[in-house]
Amino acid sequence: MEFNFPTTPREAGSGRLVTFLPLRIGAGASTLACMTAYTAAPIIPTSLIDFTAESKIRSYLGYHGDISPASILDINSITNYGAVFTASEEHHKDIKVFPGIPAGQILAGGQIDTHLVLKAVKALKNTSPLTVAVSGPLFRSGWLLAMLSDVICVVGKPSRTDMDAYQPVMDFLSRFDCSDRIKVILNQNKYPGSMSAKAAESFYRPDIIIDYNEKIALSANKREVYVDSKISRVLMPLIKGE
Repeated sequence: MEFNFPTTPREAGSGRLVTFLPLRIGAGASTLACMTAYTAAPIIPTSLIDFTAESKIRSYLGYHGDISPASILDINSITNYGAVFTASEEHHKDIKVFPGIPAGQILAGGQIDTHLVLKAVKALKNTSPLTVAVSGPLFRSGWLLAMLSDVICVVGKPSRTDMDAYQPVMDFLSRFDCSDRIKVILNQNKYPGSMSAKAAESFYRPDIIIDYNEKIALSANKREVYVDSKISRVLMPLIKGE
């Protein structure tokens, strides 16, 4: 069967797309996406895009609505790939940022559909060497983003709710032939009150483990991104494709 749209990362463009998909809201996908972009920016031109209605990247990087009304919805108006950066904000780390929807436009979340995802992904994979994305729900437009991503980072916490969501998400992704592009990240490991590290690791069998760090939460509340050298080393293989 032939389709009139790309169904693999290579068909969408030559740029690298690394997507962070949370098992549940609060798993830390947006935080890890910001950290990955910060780690990558000194070595490769990097774009950071938020496909979620919650728009946490907007908050973490200081693009709240009264500062910047720009959002990924602006991509709908571009007419060619090269114009995609007119819809972005340039962060002080030289990251091209496509923030999500401002809080005052939350009802516009339904406009983050497959048409927008396809347009954004094709534009960025054809103009940006590296794009880091945060995915919305798979049952909406997240399935298409996953299908076109070079790496899908499934992010979960050591909690029962995340664990309950894990296998259904993995099964869903396998239907779209994504299994060989998945990296499972156990985030906020050893968080106070969470399940034991041993139980969580044996369940997820993670490719990457990132321990809970209070500095990360504190910096996010200050509209800052905290990345230490240890986390950078853990994230670097995602950037380089190792």
